[in-house]
Amino acid sequence: MESVRAFYNKTPFPDYELGRFNTKEELRVAAYPIAGIIDRSIPEDASIIDVGTGTGQLSAYLSLRRKCVWGIDFSDSSLNKAKMLKEKLNLESWNLKKVDILDSKQIEKINTKFDYVLCMGVLHHTEDAYGGFKNILKLLKPGGYIAIGLYNTYGRIPLNVRQILAKTIFKNNDNVKDWFIKMQIGDVKDKERARGWWNDQYLHPHETTHTIGEVLRWFKENNISFYGTVPSSTPFDKSNLDITGVWNSTDQIYPYFPIRAYKQLIWILTTHHEGGYWITFGKNNN
Repeated sequence: MESVRAFYNKTPFPDYELGRFNTKEELRVAAYPIAGIIDRSIPEDASIIDVGTGTGQLSAYLSLRRKCVWGIDFSDSSLNKAKMLKEKLNLESWNLKKVDILDSKQIEKINTKFDYVLCMGVLHHTEDAYGGFKNILKLLKPGGYIAIGLYNTYGRIPLNVRQILAKTIFKNNDNVKDWFIKMQIGDVKDKERARGWWNDQYLHPHETTHTIGEVLRWFKENNISFYGTVPSSTPFDKSNLDITGVWNSTDQIYPYFPIRAYKQLIWILTTHHEGGYWITFGKNNN
């Protein structure tokens, strides 16, 4: 979708001031908690591809302990920023490539399969989320693991309300704008990061929302085992992901309709700071 490509070429995401990362340790410390959990859930000798890597913060971080990490994206501006970070920190095991995930031929030209395929916050900005999902499965090894992050139809409702307010009543109110940003990222000291979040959450030209049931159907139709979600889609789940890891199906309760309906209603209240964002984890049985 050209409008989305143009958007990211104008406003790379996730944006950041390159001066924040002068050492690998600074990159490590700046990682989001879920990035740390994913990192600790993946063996050091595993190969990883981050699909829709954007400016590359996640894939760069994962490359610190590994020899084969790829990041692919279709935005030149985002990839250029990622390449500057790669050069600055000398991240030799981090490979970057321009790829449109809706183009099957470009996916096939990669000609490599990976142990782990991550696609975080990408598919809901494409014109065919399910088509993109099927394409990225071509990059996954038999028995490999996948994670996809999407906006939840119910969890996104509070942010949809804030989007309307930001475009109408508070259109010219910078204080409210800063408050909305702080709700999601905690601070606005890094102006490039704050601007990137504002543009992505409030000015994006295209987004779709999805339900747990929809993603479960995607998994079932493509022979992917369901391993769980973050936030959890099972009731009373108190598992410590730092111990169990995110690709651990032990004691996982399958979220049948009553369970997932209940959890998604709860997500309206509990995931609004993340804009209703959730991640689903699975394993390739093909």
